[in-house]
Amino acid sequence: MTTHRTATPPRPGGDDGGAHVVGAATARCPMASHVFEMAMEPVDMHVAQARRTTATVLRQWSLPETPAEDAQLVVSELVSNAIIHGSGDVRLQLRHDDHELRIRVTDDSTAPARRRHASAASLGGRGLHLVACLSLRWGVADGGRTTYAVIPTLTEAPPCRRTTQSSTGPTC
Repeated sequence: MTTHRTATPPRPGGDDGGAHVVGAATARCPMASHVFEMAMEPVDMHVAQARRTTATVLRQWSLPETPAEDAQLVVSELVSNAIIHGSGDVRLQLRHDDHELRIRVTDDSTAPARRRHASAASLGGRGLHLVACLSLRWGVADGGRTTYAVIPTLTEAPPCRRTTQSSTGPTC
């Protein structure tokens, strides 16, 4: 088993902005498993940094374009929620194996993420709805500290991306 770790890519001006990256790609036969982790202070600018970093990592892992774009949006929504509603540093983990990408965002708050129903006039409240539409499944773990989503990377499309939708499936 081989593990590769990478350091945080430098930001313009040499400041890492409070984000720390530890990436690892672990090879095992016959399927390769990839893990990437990033910790950041709860600052708004880290949402865009997490999205860009996710795009870079998924490109390096050769994920197809559609699940990679879905993952970037999910990361953006989950990191935003952790910064706005959570407490303490925010930790992002991406794990790809077995044709799935698992995204985990953790903070120190024990208040679990909850899906809201936003009115047409509301400026917010749609993030977890988007996460649900782009994911095979999503939920909360670790006593409310972690919100996760699972995105298919090869064969099965999320419910809202299927060409035929079951009568019990979500409408997005």
